[in-house]
This record gives sequence, structure tokens and C-alpha cells, in this order.
Amino acid sequence: MTRRIDIKAAMTVTLLLGVFAVALIRANHWRLPRLGNGWTAIGAGAVISSPEEGVYAMFDAARAGNAQAYFECFSGPLRDQVAATAKEDSAPEFKAYLMRQNSAVQGMAVTITERPSADEVRARVEYVYSDHNEVQNVRLRREGAHWKVISIGAAQAVTPLVLYGTKATD
Repeated sequence: MTRRIDIKAAMTVTLLLGVFAVALIRANHWRLPRLGNGWTAIGAGAVISSPEEGVYAMFDAARAGNAQAYFECFSGPLRDQVAATAKEDSAPEFKAYLMRQNSAVQGMAVTITERPSADEVRARVEYVYSDHNEVQNVRLRREGAHWKVISIGAAQAVTPLVLYGTKATD
């Protein structure tokens, strides 16, 4: 008995595989060269993050209790200070500390306030809590493809005009 291949089904599967391949290539930040250069995928290299992403990475690592990822967000003397603080506690205690410090944060906003150079920025980070907000000034420096925190100012409490979770009225 001979088996017939359904051309429509084969073309549909081929098309879906092609779409999947393009999505996979794009998701990994690869690019396809122009037509005259062949059809192989070429890695585009490291994507340079933004300063805001450096702050969000620090917050996300702390909130997850990922101490190693948290350390990677810092550079210079501040990184040494963070490492010294971590050594005072055991790894589980430091993880719990990171998570506890950020568990009440409802949201945050990062605003670049100054760019002294192409590789350094100053940012204002506002943390939103249910009953108040806090503002911190942060300095970041680009190291390779990533922005690392090099100094953090003291947090200052500010009263928002409208508290988080306040019902909107009509």
C-alpha cells in the first residue's frame, strides 16, 4: 500500500516551522544578513542594556532573593560593601533579608536625571509603597554591555498626592 502525502498539510507544516525559526532567531537577538550575504543566522553580539534596566535588575534580584545576581548589579567600592554585608549573615539569612526589604514595594519608577558622560548616569528611583513613597538617588556606570550601580543615596520618604490603591472617583 502506498501512502500519499497531503501537499497542503506539508506546506502548512513547513510554513509554521519557518515562522517558528524566525521567531527563535529574533528572540535570541540574532539577525539575518542581507540577501547578498547568504542565509545563515549571525549572532548580533551583546545587546547593551539601558541604565533603567540596571536598576530594575538590582530590584528584581533582591526581590527574588538571588544574592549572586544582586552582587552582579554593583561595581566598585559599593560592590565590596554589599559583599561585606552579605558575609555577616549566612546565605539563607541574606536571601531572606533581600526579600524582606523589597516585599512591601508595590512599584517603582526610574528617571535619568543627569548624564555626566556616555558611560555614567545619575538616576532618581522612586519606590511606591501602600502608604508612602521613597526616593533614592543612584549613580550607574556602564561596564561592557551592562549598567552597574556605583553609589546609592539615602532613601527619603515623600508623601504622594494620591496613595497607592486609592479608588478613583468620577
